[in-house]
Amino acid sequence: MPLVLLAALLCAATEPLALPPPAQTVERAAKPRKRPGKPAMTGVLNVNRATEAELRLLPGIGKRRAQLIVERRGKKPFATVDEVGRIKGMRTLVQRLRSRLTVQGDTTLRPLRP
Repeated sequence: MPLVLLAALLCAATEPLALPPPAQTVERAAKPRKRPGKPAMTGVLNVNRATEAELRLLPGIGKRRAQLIVERRGKKPFATVDEVGRIKGMRTLVQRLRSRLTVQGDTTLRPLRP
């Protein structure tokens, strides 16, 4: 009989305890935080002439990426849109925004009005 009691105690000790999740986790799951998106844009943006503020109008381009583009074109203007994609971390973004980017002509980028 003591052997059966010992086996029952060992089984109970190896089972994990099911604890309720902390209150913070429940509150966070209930309120997902989402940033408001950028407005839809139409037109094209000349990356050789655009200011940092104009670059930041495009989705996926924030303060740091806009600075990187301005710094790089300060050394040598972009000959093609693909050269913008050679900046570290910009390749997929440039592929997605290719229809909105140009290296020649005027910037015609403006918010799309419903």
